[in-house]
Amino acid sequence: MVRDVLDLRANNWVPRREEVKAKTITEIHSEAEKNLGLRPGATASIRNTRVVSVGPMSPGPGGFPINRPGTGGMMPGMPGTRRMPGMDNDNWEVPRSRPMPRGDGLGTHGASPVVNKSTSMNQRLLPQGSGGLMSGRTSALLQGSSTPPAKPPNSILGAESVAQPSLSPKPAPVEKPLTQAARLNTDDLQRKTRALLEEYFTIRLLDEALQCVEELKSPAYHPEVVKEAISIALEKSPPCVEPVSKLLEYLFIKEVLTARDIGTGCLLYGALLDDIGIDLPKAPNNFGEIIGKLVLAGGLDFKVVKEILKKMEDDMYQKAVFDATMRIISSDPSGKALLDAQAIDVDACTSLF
Repeated sequence: MVRDVLDLRANNWVPRREEVKAKTITEIHSEAEKNLGLRPGATASIRNTRVVSVGPMSPGPGGFPINRPGTGGMMPGMPGTRRMPGMDNDNWEVPRSRPMPRGDGLGTHGASPVVNKSTSMNQRLLPQGSGGLMSGRTSALLQGSSTPPAKPPNSILGAESVAQPSLSPKPAPVEKPLTQAARLNTDDLQRKTRALLEEYFTIRLLDEALQCVEELKSPAYHPEVVKEAISIALEKSPPCVEPVSKLLEYLFIKEVLTARDIGTGCLLYGALLDDIGIDLPKAPNNFGEIIGKLVLAGGLDFKVVKEILKKMEDDMYQKAVFDATMRIISSDPSGKALLDAQAIDVDACTSLF
């Protein structure tokens, strides 16, 4: 190597040519080791293609060596250290395509924690001490953060939830055949009842009607028989007030119907009178006459009459039924004594309207 130098001769600057000896690679490396404070021979790995393990090393997290104190504090990628995965060239750092959050990634600009970004980075390219997860453990920079540790998939709670047997739904209750048979029996009783009543109002034979009611063999259905008898009788034109009163009185005397059956049947019809009276304006008066005849026969009393009147919402219907009942009872020779015996209940009926 030739360089220009200046020589001072006779106070005159005279340039001259001087040859400089070139340094070898070994000399350059030795000089670099002295300038950098490295141990002699630390740069030998640059001259050799194989990796040279220098100094006492101890494996750290992830299997990478960590220098012990006093060995120069070499950083990853420095000569004399083992190359980490992904360091196939000198550009071993993670390429940053966008600004990275500082600290633990919990800045004031809404940056998400580094742990949440671990999926977008290659874990193999992260250096030691970064915010990523290495060897299944969290970095020391993330200790104390609010992010809870991931729950292992085979936790005891999960195992218990999987092992818990599923409860099979209870089978829907099957309708008992007895209920269906009872419904069919009720329909059959209604059909037979209407047939015998229609026959009675046609031929007016009390004994025949009595036999037909007994053949029903269903005492629990007798209140419906009373209601149907009154309903069919008052729908006739003209209304059959006298025939239905005689039928119910006859069945009561023959002990086929009880006072309870007659009272319940009248209550059932009285609850329908508000609607029936719209189509049959004379039904309240006719119903009151039937009640008066049954009171005289002993099948009803004024306590039941009061309950029948309370089933009606229209006070005009109440008054029409009560007036017809009082007229029938008052026209009978024994009616005055009956009214005196039940005077309290009679007054209770009067107070309703």
